Amino acid sequence: MHYVGGLAMAKTNKNETDQRQGRWNYLLTVIASAAMGAGLTWMFVSQRSTSAVHPAFASPSPSVQSDARPDVSGMSGGQAALVLGNFAYDHQHWAEAIRGYQEAIASGIDNADVHTDLGNAFRFSGKPEEALNQYTIAQRLNPQHENSLFNQISLFTEALKQPGRAVPICEEFIRRFPRSEKIPAVQQELSRAKSR
Repeated sequence: MHYVGGLAMAKTNKNETDQRQGRWNYLLTVIASAAMGAGLTWMFVSQRSTSAVHPAFASPSPSVQSDARPDVSGMSGGQAALVLGNFAYDHQHWAEAIRGYQEAIASGIDNADVHTDLGNAFRFSGKPEEALNQYTIAQRLNPQHENSLFNQISLFTEALKQPGRAVPICEEFIRRFPRSEKIPAVQQELSRAKSR
């Protein structure tokens, strides 16, 4: 699932911002719908996290997205990089997604969603330490960003094989987000981590 948070953009006029936000919301809706069927890992719509979470407790499954590359003409360099990064992410082209998200961040689209999606792309590329770094940055940028904290849980339990490190994160998640739809999954992972 994808988790969507606020999208930080460079200063632009209101009309341009509204158009970009509309495109972004459409992409997020499509991504979230496809991800929901993928299981616990995609339990969110925290948005592509706005950024897509993509994990949460599993690997992404192939998505039913169009293979047509999005038209980014008329977009700023950062917005185009983000859209192309999201496209690559949805098609599991992790190296391209990483490049797109890094370019978007360098261009000023630096928010918790983009860092979470970048972390997910690193994770699925077999680079869990880089993923953890991006999730940590996302939490610093926005402590209320559920997906970046949520994804750390499965990163520790599945990718890093350090369930003990997941326990305090699970407890923190439950404390900070008691009404989250992800609570059942977090409680399940907490139980598993404590039993290991």
